[in-house]
Amino acid sequence: MRKILRRVAMILVPVLMAALMAVPAAAMEFSVRAVLPENQRQNGNVFFDLLVKPGQTQDLVIEVRNTSAGDIVVLVETITASTSRNGQINYTSRGAMDETLKHSFEDMVSMPQSYYQIPALSSIEVPISLAVPDEPFDGAVLGSIRVLREATQEERDAAGAIVNQFAHVTAVRLVQDENAENIPANFALGDITAELVNYRASIIANIRNTQPMIIKDASATASIYPIGSDRAVFEHSLETLEMAPNSVFQYSFVDREGYGIDAGDYTAVINVEYKGDNWNFVQDFTILPSEAAAVNEGAVNQHGQQRPADYPLGGSIPLWAMIAIGVGAAVLAAVVVLIVMMAKRRPAYSPPA
Repeated sequence: MRKILRRVAMILVPVLMAALMAVPAAAMEFSVRAVLPENQRQNGNVFFDLLVKPGQTQDLVIEVRNTSAGDIVVLVETITASTSRNGQINYTSRGAMDETLKHSFEDMVSMPQSYYQIPALSSIEVPISLAVPDEPFDGAVLGSIRVLREATQEERDAAGAIVNQFAHVTAVRLVQDENAENIPANFALGDITAELVNYRASIIANIRNTQPMIIKDASATASIYPIGSDRAVFEHSLETLEMAPNSVFQYSFVDREGYGIDAGDYTAVINVEYKGDNWNFVQDFTILPSEAAAVNEGAVNQHGQQRPADYPLGGSIPLWAMIAIGVGAAVLAAVVVLIVMMAKRRPAYSPPA
């Protein structure tokens, strides 16, 4: 048995290491460094963490270094930080912002151009102009500078429909007082709707961070009931919730089994806990037949079967958990196949005479 496991390890370990190293190797074709200015807060952060004044202007400079043997083209863009569907602060793409947002990072910055060509084995400095509004602001403004290496035409031709592109993200936090984020937290519950999430029929409850503060280590629990029923059709808890200032967390309850979302009247019961305080929300909402039909018809896993009476409770599953489950299942399947194949090759056991 030890020999079999050793052979399995010899086969699987190089494969897994190659898979894990493929992305970093490609991403290492270029690097990005924040050129920290004098108004950088002295807290050891290597990203832009700046103390600014109303009406102040300055350049945020990043150094982009091409470590490859060929010329590259990079796209530089600015993004206002939001909250992902997994309940994490999202610096990489634009997301839902709350109506209470007064000053977004994107509104404060501008660039002379977006695309830059960098010769092989050299670096450039990219300036991003920052103009702080004249009106003082409380709390923090949070965003990022995203640098994306553009794929060459040869790479696009070779990859076909799916092109791997790699980006570096540098966070930016702006405050006007060292204690600016010591403000009371506040959450609100927005609209609850039926939508498609990754081509799955889902119910979305919008939890709003109405304050200009970064939320970390909050938690949330939620249950969704048909009105008049004490059995939840969705139930979920989130142990670690992070939210960007004045952003919306689209709490997603996904029909992963493909039974569909039923039209009707529902009640959502949601609790958010943060630093010992609790926000309890109870909100009725309605899913119209037309809305249910739209999301069910667009779902790739819809099979149209009747939901069993004892259908187990469901809820959101973080993306990292789905990836880990998938990788674990694939490795386990490979191990089982290899053990079976090796067992078949072993000569039949004959008891001693």
